Amino acid sequence: MSAPVTRPGAGRASGLDADLNSELSALVMTPTVRRSVRRSLYWAIVTAGLIVLGVVLLAVNGAAREPRPFGAAETAPVGSRAVVEVLRDAGVEVVEVDRLSAALEAAESAAESPAGAGATLLVADVREILDDTQWPQLLGAAEHLVLVQPSQAALDALRIDALTAGALAVDADDAPVAGGIELAAGCPLPAAQRAESIRADGIGYSTLEGLVCFDAGEAGAGLIRLGEGDGAGSGAGEATGDVSVLGAATVLQNGEITRAGNAALALGLLGEHPTLVWYQPSPADATAPSPAELTPDWLNPLAWLAVLVGLAAAFWRGRRFGPVVIENLPVTVKTTETMEGRARLYAREGSRLRALDALRVGTLRRLAEGLALGRAAGVDDIVTAVVGITGRDAAVVRALLIDREPATDRELVALSDQLLELERLVARRVGLEDFPSGGSGSGTTTTISTSTATEPTGRMDA
Repeated sequence: MSAPVTRPGAGRASGLDADLNSELSALVMTPTVRRSVRRSLYWAIVTAGLIVLGVVLLAVNGAAREPRPFGAAETAPVGSRAVVEVLRDAGVEVVEVDRLSAALEAAESAAESPAGAGATLLVADVREILDDTQWPQLLGAAEHLVLVQPSQAALDALRIDALTAGALAVDADDAPVAGGIELAAGCPLPAAQRAESIRADGIGYSTLEGLVCFDAGEAGAGLIRLGEGDGAGSGAGEATGDVSVLGAATVLQNGEITRAGNAALALGLLGEHPTLVWYQPSPADATAPSPAELTPDWLNPLAWLAVLVGLAAAFWRGRRFGPVVIENLPVTVKTTETMEGRARLYAREGSRLRALDALRVGTLRRLAEGLALGRAAGVDDIVTAVVGITGRDAAVVRALLIDREPATDRELVALSDQLLELERLVARRVGLEDFPSGGSGSGTTTTISTSTATEPTGRMDA
């Protein structure tokens, strides 16, 4: 169904448009911030619910996290809180850090303390976070560096005389031995002598110049001491201080500390100095890969090839078509195209209220002109005049002209038809001959299409 509309008295409309648009700005049904917030309340509640659910899941996952091996505050069997607390009771100051810079700063502070007795720096990088540039910074940072099961890459980065040999607790068939194996000290290191023997599991290491303790044969030793102290060799390069490579690191864990001489070895090894810096690297120490490291090897040749092909194609096409000629052309856009374009935008974005506002402004303007109302007439004046001439209920007329809000495209089309019907009724009552009468007229003519609910109405009056 289509309803042609003719605009009478278009010359008088400019002044009245300004008055109506100004007043409708307060009554217009286009979504305001408050209305938009009210409509978004559902999604805000859903979002808040998802956030709360995420926090709960995070809390649950955090509660169910895996214990951190060799954690100074970890109370699980794989943690090391027991040995830390015993050291503190013995008067050793234990500083827990998870950043490389903090570890170096703590070791330096201990060296500069009034007592000047130095510090022991324990590094337990079980997740292998530190890279080749970070490991050397630890060498010589403290008087005694204790490495807990370091990887071969870490040993190579430190350039110390130590190699990984194999697993300590395995049988003749290379099967793991539950509970570890018992190893005798076998070296003059005081801490090892006091322990006499340990029962532990872990990684064995070998060395040519260092002191070997708790030797497990081909599997390597549970402890290697490098440096000048305690009769050890100078396998720690040019760095000062001693370096202990502790492969039998289970002696530090809560679940194994009471077995054999594990506690004596742990306390003797870590309690040599009044300060112990317990450093476990965190992801914050991880270095991000550079763009060059992330770029595959084939990408650069392919990019250069694409550039060369593009230049060749541009040169070829440029010679074929000649130079570019700039020509200024007049551009004319029909009013109907602009109107239909706006209508399609409203339809695509679902802006029913904006479309209805445009229709209502046009209807009110034409009603005011048809009723010969002055420029100062407002919306209420128009409503009153329409009610007076048509005899309709004032609330119904006001709802049609201002208050009703369409929920669907079908309701929007129905409201548009009712606005046209009201205009025709007023025109008949005031005796306007050129007011729209259902299919023909002169002047500017627009139509409303009801063939589909989503098609633009084709009538944009403002």
